[in-house]
Amino acid sequence: MPRHDKYSAHAGPWRALVLGGLLAVMTISTPTHARGSTITSQQIIQESLDLACLDYQVIGGCLWMTCTILGCEFDESIRVQHQIPEVVVTSYPFLGKSPWVESNRLVRPTAFAQDGGFSDEGGSMRREQTLKFKNVDVIGSPALLGYWSAAQASDTLPFCRPVTYPMTPYFISTLDPAWRDPTIETPLTLANLFNTVGKGSSRFAGLFPRIGFVKQSHDYKSTLTAAIRAMDFVRQARQPHVYLPLNANATRAQGQWPPTASTQRHWQQLTPTVQSCKQLPDIDDTVYLTDPYRGRVNQTYGNSWQIWREYRCCPRKGTALVMYF
Repeated sequence: MPRHDKYSAHAGPWRALVLGGLLAVMTISTPTHARGSTITSQQIIQESLDLACLDYQVIGGCLWMTCTILGCEFDESIRVQHQIPEVVVTSYPFLGKSPWVESNRLVRPTAFAQDGGFSDEGGSMRREQTLKFKNVDVIGSPALLGYWSAAQASDTLPFCRPVTYPMTPYFISTLDPAWRDPTIETPLTLANLFNTVGKGSSRFAGLFPRIGFVKQSHDYKSTLTAAIRAMDFVRQARQPHVYLPLNANATRAQGQWPPTASTQRHWQQLTPTVQSCKQLPDIDDTVYLTDPYRGRVNQTYGNSWQIWREYRCCPRKGTALVMYF
């Protein structure tokens, strides 16, 4: 829906208020930009203040109605659109060495996942060079606490209510037997043979089967492919994996339009360097003489991204939402 002219003129002042409001609920003493092979929860929270990722816009308004025995009254509230950092997805080769330091406490070896990078055929040293294995975890962003707090004050600073919760495990690959066994996804794989991960002429690997083994020798490409596979099913319900859908706790409410399974995801890279939001993959490396992805390789700890999705909402100003525009 295009932005309504009546309200778009006020978007500039709201952007300043948004930043001020978020800073008030996210008091952090760490540096603004994390640089290195790992990242902490405090640094993730600080990176959630990226206004380019937030993309806050006033897009229209809502008309509310409240009726009593004496008649009906009407009131307006502005309608806003912005993105929220819902989860942090980490993709890495060795258990206990996730690039998000605090998330390692949530991951434990299981009977079918004793170590990262090892297969039933004999382990990492006997694996083909083109076959890599990645553990993937999808966990609620620690920054969500600030966004939940901002949503509670939406009468003065309109903010949408997230559907995900901080530090909640939505997918831990060591708890999912199907992450190491492609058999259960065979029908889906056959139906999606031409569904691949890539950009332009560059093809990283197939999206299916959505498992941790990736036939791709480039470490960043295999790491990203595994992360995209996990994010593909956590945004949906009733997939053949052990996970909690992102929208599992979403509740319908007037004046709230949360993301759906088809809503585009924007990826904010956190390690090994911090980058602003974009859709990945973002580079067709076949048109480059050198490797444009070499600066994103983090072979020991893997990579981590904060995933943002778009929300729309307007503060409640009555009993019933009559219309929005």
